[in-house]
Amino acid sequence: MKKISILSGILVLAVAAFSGCAKKEAAPAEAEAAYETVLNVAVTQESPSLDLHKNSSLIARQIASGTIWEKLVTLNAASEVVPELAERFEMSGDGTAFTFYLRQGVKFHDGQIMDADDVTASMNRWIEGFSVAKEIAGQARFEKLDDLTVRIQFDHPAVTFPDVVAGAAQPASITTRESAADEDERGFVKEYIGTGPFKFAEWKLSQYILLEKFADYVPYGDPSKPIDGWAGYKAPKVEQIYFYLVPQSSTRMAGLETGQFHVDYNVVDETLSRLSSLNDIEIVRYQAGTLAYVFNKKQGVGKNLYFRQAVNAAAHDDDILRATYGSLYDLGSSYMDDTQPYWKSEAGSQNYNNKDPEKAKALLQQAGYNGEPFRILVANLNNMDRGALVLEQHLKAVGINVELIVVDWATLTQYRTDPSRFDLYVTSFASVPVPSLKLYFGPSYPGWSEDETLQRYFADFNGATNREEARKRWDILQGYSWEYLPLINVGHYIAAFAWSKKVENVTVYNGVYFWNTSVKK
Repeated sequence: MKKISILSGILVLAVAAFSGCAKKEAAPAEAEAAYETVLNVAVTQESPSLDLHKNSSLIARQIASGTIWEKLVTLNAASEVVPELAERFEMSGDGTAFTFYLRQGVKFHDGQIMDADDVTASMNRWIEGFSVAKEIAGQARFEKLDDLTVRIQFDHPAVTFPDVVAGAAQPASITTRESAADEDERGFVKEYIGTGPFKFAEWKLSQYILLEKFADYVPYGDPSKPIDGWAGYKAPKVEQIYFYLVPQSSTRMAGLETGQFHVDYNVVDETLSRLSSLNDIEIVRYQAGTLAYVFNKKQGVGKNLYFRQAVNAAAHDDDILRATYGSLYDLGSSYMDDTQPYWKSEAGSQNYNNKDPEKAKALLQQAGYNGEPFRILVANLNNMDRGALVLEQHLKAVGINVELIVVDWATLTQYRTDPSRFDLYVTSFASVPVPSLKLYFGPSYPGWSEDETLQRYFADFNGATNREEARKRWDILQGYSWEYLPLINVGHYIAAFAWSKKVENVTVYNGVYFWNTSVKK
């Protein structure tokens, strides 16, 4: 994997960075005259890695999921589990065993043909690196039945396991058995060798990530039909995709207007009205996830249940959301988003957005609170620090001694693993297809939800033998969560993306993807 360090920390976005991009061999004359061969995308942050097994960063998924990496199964637009690298899969009658039959002739980016050894190595590495999958799997791991068949056998029902494989925030990406075993000092894979329609080419730190069309990509699905959710026939139309790091929203907007960028991956409220007024720009919005204030329940003041309830009672969630997202938010107590209507729940809603300072003061007395510092860890990313300033005002008004710790996102992801550094941290969680994938229910996830009752309810949910029973158990789990408060589910954020109308065939489903995208000149 090629990473090039730069001497300066200053973001380089000069025009030369675009005009100097090397392009592949020219297409036929008519097509070359009509369409661009390069797609330029502006993104807001840099991921620590594109290894999705051990990295829950949203930007890593936006760049690499379905593009570099593919999975055994994925989701269609109705959030149904459908085959991708598997030709088909079967569940045993009792919901404890799953068998996946692999597609033949699928090529990796290094030219190797995918087989069961690659899949078992990849899937078992994913289970080890992804806390939710590990909690569900227990001691179960994938095994090879023959060169094109793999199976996993649980000691309990796990009817939502295919949903987890298909839609996890740490995707169950398939790589070669050699790459799965070759990790750097941080535990990330050294080489990004997938099966997707684009392959990794270059990472110039603090500037861009470059992907190139994989000429030997083996597609699946019906070429006469459009992409359905994340599933279907992928036929890359551009030769290269540049993902430029552009933290400043005004710079992304200006670049979109001038044609420097074709796509802005994160339209913020401050630029929304301007971009909406431009006839040659298309904007897409959807409810994309939740803003979350995660308590440290291992040590410090956040370990006390009454203190957590006091913070929740004092918070004005609508004020926090407005400060963070402007107009791009929805109030709502459901842990699941509108994109997953089957799992939307009102359980526990009586404890949402109370805005009750007197209740908060009474709970602080029950907690025995004596003015200890309450350390809020927040990144200066996507206005999350603005929302934290509003929460600080709410909490100081009821007598809580707040200490804000504002850092960059990479530092926050490091600090939140150390319970001595914070009492609450601010983050967001993208939409997931099933509640099993809510990372914060895992006892080892930063925040440490080790409560026995919570873990029992979570295990009951994962052990349901059918979806109807799982839905009832989800109500119980969410209702208890609004009492126990592993976090404050502040509300739902709206993702907004913008691109030039010269850009065609963008896939929009819990993100935007460019598998079949073309760009008119």
